[in-house]
Amino acid sequence: MTQPASLQEVLSKFLDLLDREGIRGALIGGLAVATWGSPRSTEDIDLLAELTASRELEAVLRAGGWRSSWHQGGGDDPIPLLLRLESVHVGPEIDVICATRHWERAILDRAVHVTLTGGRRVPVVTPEDLIVLKLLAGGPQDLIDVADLLTRCGPMPELEGRAAERGVLDLLRRVRETVQTD
Repeated sequence: MTQPASLQEVLSKFLDLLDREGIRGALIGGLAVATWGSPRSTEDIDLLAELTASRELEAVLRAGGWRSSWHQGGGDDPIPLLLRLESVHVGPEIDVICATRHWERAILDRAVHVTLTGGRRVPVVTPEDLIVLKLLAGGPQDLIDVADLLTRCGPMPELEGRAAERGVLDLLRRVRETVQTD
């Protein structure tokens, strides 16, 4: 019986593939929340990357041992294009939000590299950008993550401006109020 691959093993394998193809990407989601100091379990890997659907990319993914499916959102969907990947080996899924807009590419420009256990350097979005992405997603766990990040990450002078640019400043302020009253 094959042992399931760990989140870190699958992430490393996929980041190697992105590096070989010259594709920029950065960790978002639960693993990014954990990176910035909030204990958080997750069963999948979420990335933001400069990907576009193409036959060439499909061939590279297949050769790398991935099954892929593309999901296109509607006009008002905060995620216009998503690539879902499953390893042909046992392991976690990867959801890649495709950076199709200027502001998403700016998030990738600001990403920082952190070193995981084992020495792997991984690009991760900044806490401010992660909070904005979580506010845009707006689910219950996303808002819990935002509250936790607000208490753990200290001053974030760019946060309100970035939230205002994306239209989530009021939501940020509401979450911040709950953190201050708890």
